[in-house]
Amino acid sequence: MSWYDFISPLYDVGSAGSGKARREAVAQLRLSPGDVVLDIACGTGLNFRHIEAAIGPGGLLIGLDYSSGMLAKARRKVQRRRWENVRLIQADALTLSTELLKEQASVGRLDKVLCTLGFTVVPDWEAVFEHSWALLKPGGRYAIMDWWLERRNLFARFLELISHGEVGRRCWAPLAEKSEDYSHTTFIRGMVFVAAGTVPGAAL
Repeated sequence: MSWYDFISPLYDVGSAGSGKARREAVAQLRLSPGDVVLDIACGTGLNFRHIEAAIGPGGLLIGLDYSSGMLAKARRKVQRRRWENVRLIQADALTLSTELLKEQASVGRLDKVLCTLGFTVVPDWEAVFEHSWALLKPGGRYAIMDWWLERRNLFARFLELISHGEVGRRCWAPLAEKSEDYSHTTFIRGMVFVAAGTVPGAAL
């Protein structure tokens, strides 16, 4: 059993304070009805209702996570809400590829990508970003919400203990470098950020 399988029963309670930042991250995707959206490290599906409200039944939501325990909770939410346009994939995010999307969700490219509280946990987060960025269509949007604490204080160490992550990673940096229309907002006294940007090359 992985750490996130173990903590999955209490994850939603522990994440209660992230709601405002999550909603902002979803808003920054600028979702439209019919969009194909990938939620990386989707966990228990805390972002799903916000995404579903925007993409409607004609859209497609793909939730990817490594933890079977987290996905089990996400699956129960999907079944309870009767969302028929959600595909849940249990896989290492490093395996993200066109082939994986075609095999598991019958799509090859994405309109939007979201990652909330994932890049501080994923060991090879920069490679995961590159893989997922490459799957976006020109003009597609990418949004990240995560912790960032520059100082190694007791709270930072506590967060790393419970998340098994590193909260000093500048996870927004690759997105800021690659994207157009980049934005960056902070929450919770600057300890949580929401970053978003657009893939260059959209037709005028």
